[in-house]
Formats: sequence, structure tokens, C-alpha cells
Amino acid sequence: MFAHRRPTGRPGSPAWRRAVALGAGALLAWTGTTVALAPLAHAGTITPTVHCTLPAGQGEATGPQTFDIELTPDVVDPGGKVHAKVKLGPSPATSGLSLNDVPTTPSVDLAMSGGATGTVTVTGPEVTLDVPSGKPIEIPPYEGDFLVPANASGPITFTPLRNITRTKVLGSNYTTTCEVISGGGPIGTVTAEGSAGQPATLIAPTTAVRPSTAVALSGSRWTAGATPVPSLCAADGGGCDAGKFASSSLAINGSGQLTGSAVLAAAGTVPDGSYLVKVGDGTKETTAPLTVRAFVPDGPRAIALSRGSGPVGSVIAVTGSDYYQDRWINTVGLDATGATLDETAVYVKSRPDGTFSVDFTVSDPAIASIQVDEANDPATVLTTPFTVTEATATLSAGTAKVKPGGSIAVSGDGWPSGVTPAAALCAADGTGCNAAGISGSTLRIAANGSLSGTVTAAGSTARGVYALQVTAGGQQALTQLTVAPTFVVLTPASGPRGTSVTVIGQGFAKVATVSITGLRADGSKTSDSVRTKVVGLDGAFSQTFTVNAADTVAIRVREVLVNPRTETAAFTVQDGTVPAGASFALSPPEGPPGTVVQVTGRGFAPVATVSVTGRTADGKQTADSYVTRVIGLDGTFALNFTVRDPATKAIRACEVLVNGKTVQQLFTVS
Repeated sequence: MFAHRRPTGRPGSPAWRRAVALGAGALLAWTGTTVALAPLAHAGTITPTVHCTLPAGQGEATGPQTFDIELTPDVVDPGGKVHAKVKLGPSPATSGLSLNDVPTTPSVDLAMSGGATGTVTVTGPEVTLDVPSGKPIEIPPYEGDFLVPANASGPITFTPLRNITRTKVLGSNYTTTCEVISGGGPIGTVTAEGSAGQPATLIAPTTAVRPSTAVALSGSRWTAGATPVPSLCAADGGGCDAGKFASSSLAINGSGQLTGSAVLAAAGTVPDGSYLVKVGDGTKETTAPLTVRAFVPDGPRAIALSRGSGPVGSVIAVTGSDYYQDRWINTVGLDATGATLDETAVYVKSRPDGTFSVDFTVSDPAIASIQVDEANDPATVLTTPFTVTEATATLSAGTAKVKPGGSIAVSGDGWPSGVTPAAALCAADGTGCNAAGISGSTLRIAANGSLSGTVTAAGSTARGVYALQVTAGGQQALTQLTVAPTFVVLTPASGPRGTSVTVIGQGFAKVATVSITGLRADGSKTSDSVRTKVVGLDGAFSQTFTVNAADTVAIRVREVLVNPRTETAAFTVQDGTVPAGASFALSPPEGPPGTVVQVTGRGFAPVATVSVTGRTADGKQTADSYVTRVIGLDGTFALNFTVRDPATKAIRACEVLVNGKTVQQLFTVS
């Protein structure tokens, strides 16, 4: 649900309530008018006593009111349409406040007797009125249509039951109902005769539904291709109001089948009760019973924070349960003394299941706790502590080497949650940062402040050592990043004598042979044996190299050509035991469709062929082409696999042998 900055005077606050009360006071007499027109021929006129129930707690009023209604035609088919012209006399109630340009929709309920029973409603179009204070409100005469029941037969007598006026004041909807309590009587008769085809059917849920939820409706024998309009009526069929539904996806196909749903308005608009849902398509209409019952909490209210601490700028998810539905939930920060920090306040409405979720921004360093209440009711206040921490954002780019146009995994901790990170490429000293140096990013921050995702270096980036800058919510961090068309990565990059290092190369000449040697500080070769490897068709290779020489400071890779290409990576000899090497790795482990992933492995059968494929969630091969590579004598391999299929959930490497080794790592398509 979308959360808004709370305006001055929250929903439910005293200021808000005063405004609503004043606006509602103008609604007292919106059910009548004085019209200086002679009665139309054949129109029925009665002047009964009506009792008006006024909205927003404004009281009641009783007195006479004239109903002048003309019905045409005199004879209709069963299920046929009747047109009504309505004029109402002044209401017994008056307005206490002058208002201009008020949207108003009048209607009148008529009871049927004789050839049909039940209630029909005549609803006029919405009009805009100026309402004078203390004077009768003049609603112009209006017209509307209704359908008689499909099983009607013979003369049908119509008697006014009530008139209903719906208005929109101060952004809210109000209803004024004036019931006929005495002196009423019929105003006309229409005869139903002839054959009108079979009536439409309507199926609605038989169990109670909640306000603000979709109500599935279906039926048959409707007018093919017509537009169905739902409305909600009282249990007797009167007071039908299309405004009781917030939206509708109902449709009638070419076979006359009704499908779809209609979303009920909020609980404040649709109280609990038994109703009739009515659907009309302009030619046919019918009703079905519907029970509405709002969510009622079955336990105490509870709230939770997605994070109990974080730096200024963090966006914290505040969630709650067991609240009354469709209520305004106010969330605000408090300082250490318990004083309200008004500028931090946000509000959101509770969902139909009594839960809510709102994003709360830690915008003030004085915040010591977060308070939640339901509709400004002091009895519903809940408070939970929150600690504002110092900025401790960290940033790492993994191997810290990437080709122009390539992606690399990025991670970190201590970031403000709920904020979208932005990445830029800077000079090595952190100056001259340029967002255009990063052509793509999937970076995100989890609720615990951890940063993850990938960044893609722009394809035009020149070879060099740069600083990757990430910014989020006022926090910023840098990490070194080398961009080069050709580079070497060592795994591990340090270790004791005897360490077996996996040397991974990217961007070398296809099918070229490379030699791998250890280097001393003066650039001369160490005593360790030289290793060689044939580069794959994608310019990548993997080869193990054992570091035995204590004076090793780097490992060099050189193409065996006339003008050999050379790349070097530092290695630090340490004391201790030899670490175990990784068996299978992806770099990066995530990215959008089109990402080129470097796949490396060790511990496979020497000289065997390995096949690398993408896999869906159910383990099936994706639509992406498989890639094969002959494993080196040391059991390692390296290749590039392009992920294009968005259904990819993992990348698998399998030896093409009987009982071949199979390994798999997750890959996230972002």
C-alpha cells in the first residue's frame, strides 16, 4: 500500500474531525427541492411524512415532503425498461453551512406490488450544486431508468419508500436517507405483458466478503457484448449504489456469459450487513444476496520493524497485524524524552486482513523509538525502540577485475536499508566520479543493511585502475576496481609455501598457449616449475600453479607468441597450512539477461570434456546454448557462459563421462 507524508492534521485528529463535521453539516437537506413547474400529465404526486437520518452524527429531521414521479411507458415486456421523471419537494432538513460546487447524486426507491414485488431504484445523474446556509436546497428535476423483474406479469403499482442523496464533501462520501414513515401511497402503475426472453442469472459468493476486496461474480444469459455495471443494494432491493464498488473488471462475452469481479469500497463506505448485489447491462439486470463483514482482530495489535537500528537515511519497514481494516495507521518517530518528531510522520491504511506495512525513513538523528497508533486512538498506541547508528558502510568488489562491458559482483555491510544504491566509476584516488562509467547495476540493500548485486563497467571504459563508488541514503564508500580487456585473477591470492593457486585468465588470444611462472621482487623467475595452458575459444583459461618458492611476489601469464601478451597478479607468501581450493565458482553470480558469466572449476577429471548449461527451477536445461571445454591436466577449466534465458536459476557443469562429476551453483537473473 502506498504511504504518504502525513498532512497537517492527521486523519482522525481534532482538526480533521472539525473539518469533516462542518462539511457534513451542509448535508442535512440534500434530499429535496422547490420546483415551480406544473405537474406533468399522468404523473403521480404524494406528500407523505419523511424521517431523515443525517450523516456524520448531525442528527435527524422529520416533516412533509412531496414526491412527483412520472413513469413511462404504460406497458413493458417482463424484464423491460421503465423511464422515470422525478421532482421532489423541499426536505424537512436544512444546511448549516454554505458550500459551492458540491457533487450530488439523487435517487429514490420505489416498492413494487401487484404484478411484481421487490424494490427498484431511480438514480439521477451527478450534478454540481451550490448549497446556501439555512435555506432549502434546490435539486433540479432528474430522470433515470430501471428494469422490472423478468418474471413480472400484469399491472405493477409503484410506491415511494425513501429518497437518498449522496454527496462528496471534503474528499469523503456522505449519504442522507429520508424514509417515508406515514401518509405514503402509490404514484403510478405500469403493466408488464408480452415475452421478453429468459432472465439473466447472477452468482455471488455465499460466504461473507470483506470491504476493499474483490467479489467474484458470474452468470449467464446476459446481453452479449454489453457493459455490466455492479451496484450494492439494501436487503429489500432499495438504496442501490454503484459507488459501493470501487472498481469492476466484469465483462460479458459473445455468448452472454458474465465473468470477472468487482472490488467493494472501504469499510467506512460499506458497513457490515446483508445486501443484494445487483448487476445491470442496460437491457437486463438481476440481484444476488451478499453478506459483507469487515475483518475483526482476534488478538492484540502487534508491530515489528525490519531493522532495530541503522544510520540516518535508512528506510525501515514498519509492519503490524490485528488492526481493524481500512483504518488510518499513523507512524511517527519519538526522541529520547518521548516527544513526537512530527516531520518523521507517515500514514497508511490497514489492509482487509488487518495488517499494514509502511516505509519509515530515519530522517532525524534524535529518533529513539517508533510509535504507531490506529486513527489517533490513544488506547492503540504501540512503541518500539530504534537506535540511530553511525555510518559504517563497507564495500567490496570481489576479484576487483572486470573487462569493459563486463559485470562484477559487489557486496558490503552497514548500509541504510530501503534505499536504492547508485554506482559511479572514479579515478583511483576517488576523484572525478562519473555515473556514466557504470552502464548497469543490480545493487540492492537488504533489511539488515547488507549490500549485494552487480555493476557493469561501460564498454568504452579504458584500461586502468579505478575506484568504484557506491552511494545510498547519504552513505558512501569506495573500493578499487581494475578494468582491462585482458587480466589474470589468482585464487587464492596469498598462502603458505605449497599453495596450489588457480590462475584464471580472461581476454587472451583464442587457442594461444600461455606460460605461467612465479616472479621475484626484481622481476626474475622463481624456481617453481613453469606451467602452460591452451586458451579457449572465448579467450579464457584456468590452470593451477603451485607456489613453493618463498621469494614469490607475483605470478605472470604470457602468451607464447612473437609479440606475447603479458599479465601479472600479485601473490603473497604466508606462514601456515595450505588452504583448500574452491571447486566451482561463477563470476558474477547474478545479472540481467545477456550477462556473460565466468565459470571456473577444479578437481575435475583431467582431459575429460565438461559441459556447462543453464538450469531452470525444476532442474531442466534452459534455452541457452551449452558450452563445452576440455579439462586441463590439473583438473581445472575456465569458460564464459552467456545467460540469456530469464528462467535461469542455476548454472551446472557436468563431465561428459559415464558417472561424470556434476556441480551446480545458483545464478540470479536480475
